[in-house]
Amino acid sequence: MKVLKFGGTSVSTVETVQNISAILKKTDENQIIVCSALSKVTNMLEEAAAKAANKDMTYRDVCTQIKMRHHEFIDQLIPTEQQDGLKQTIDYHIDNLEKVLEAISLLNELSQRAYYIIVSFGEKMSNAIIYRYLQIHNGSVGYLDSSELIITKTTNGKEDVNRSKTYKNIEKAYDPKFKITVAPGFISRNEEGFATTLGRGGSDYTAAIYAAALKASKLEIWTDVSGIYTADPRKVQNARPLEKMSYKEVLELSNLGAKVIYAPTVQPVLDENIPMAILNTFRPDDKGTLVTTETDNEKPVKSFSTMDNIAMLTFTGTGLVGNTGIAGRLFNVLSDVNVIIISQACSEMSISIVINAKDAAKAVKAINGEFDFEIRKGFVKEIVAETGYCILAMVGEGMKNAAGITGRAFTALGNNKVNIHLIAQGSSEINVSIVIKSDDSAKALNALHEEFFK
Repeated sequence: MKVLKFGGTSVSTVETVQNISAILKKTDENQIIVCSALSKVTNMLEEAAAKAANKDMTYRDVCTQIKMRHHEFIDQLIPTEQQDGLKQTIDYHIDNLEKVLEAISLLNELSQRAYYIIVSFGEKMSNAIIYRYLQIHNGSVGYLDSSELIITKTTNGKEDVNRSKTYKNIEKAYDPKFKITVAPGFISRNEEGFATTLGRGGSDYTAAIYAAALKASKLEIWTDVSGIYTADPRKVQNARPLEKMSYKEVLELSNLGAKVIYAPTVQPVLDENIPMAILNTFRPDDKGTLVTTETDNEKPVKSFSTMDNIAMLTFTGTGLVGNTGIAGRLFNVLSDVNVIIISQACSEMSISIVINAKDAAKAVKAINGEFDFEIRKGFVKEIVAETGYCILAMVGEGMKNAAGITGRAFTALGNNKVNIHLIAQGSSEINVSIVIKSDDSAKALNALHEEFFK
């Protein structure tokens, strides 16, 4: 049995759904198919929620647009005589959506619980359509309700999957008599039974959870690109897909801005050593990228990734030298901020912190509040955030056995007059991250790609 995930662009037109049907017919192996909402529908649901919370009654117009989008999609995809009440199913979900939005409008408040309910409608509606289409064209098809099987718990304001309970639920619910089983992505519930979601990109994660729970032979992520590339092909014209990567390399890339794979997806299949393939729905014959425990060491650097909208905070002062507990206080006060890179000079005179620019104001306020006494006494300087940066990361397991990699990278950047503001390398030597000005991002990315992939 294998698990296949299809993203929003893969369920956006009649042709893409026909491609899905054809892909599923290529094997006699049992398959679970996890689909996202129709392309852009989640954005529309979020728009409707925001309008309702602001008492903007045009949220009803957005609901009408969502309804018509699904009705039109059904008419394009399935003959009227075979729709089997499908439009009524969509209308039922839209009616429930409008009731939730009306309550939000009356309260003038969008709670997290209400938000989860609202965005879950996209997957419910798209998977109902896909389920019916596959029943007509692919024969034996079952359905699993992910919102009942995947159990989450809230940790630091985020939903973490309770894998033990979830795996047991999936094992019990899965019926192997169906050659194909449809399971909506993204949606889940907490232990109290309330709707939750796995976050943007959560359909990838859903697929990985099903694969791990059922010990699948393979997880396939079908998207609109032919695998993981040596760099973002939108930014680097000569970027090309990689045939093979390791879980570790993909995990590094996904955590540093690469959008091909949602970072939490990797861990469940890594734990069960399940191969993962990144494939193109629009070009199903392309090889794509195979992700396993092994890597191809022919090229020490596999891929480059950039993370934009970065801020850098530098905490300096003589009060840091030899004063124990300073770093502990600093990191403690940043406990609710996602710290991407930390760097400290051996002189102990400064600590540099790299975070998302959206968190900069909150971080500055927290640090200056915690060290108010030391700032007033002149032991440390008042911290300020510098924005307009990005992180450029080069990733590859082969770097740890290859001398001169960073030297080549710095020479290439220097020759292109790119100033490096911070460098960080983990002890695993899989990733070297360089902080540069955002204005230099495209130039730096192309210079490094040219150096390592001539």
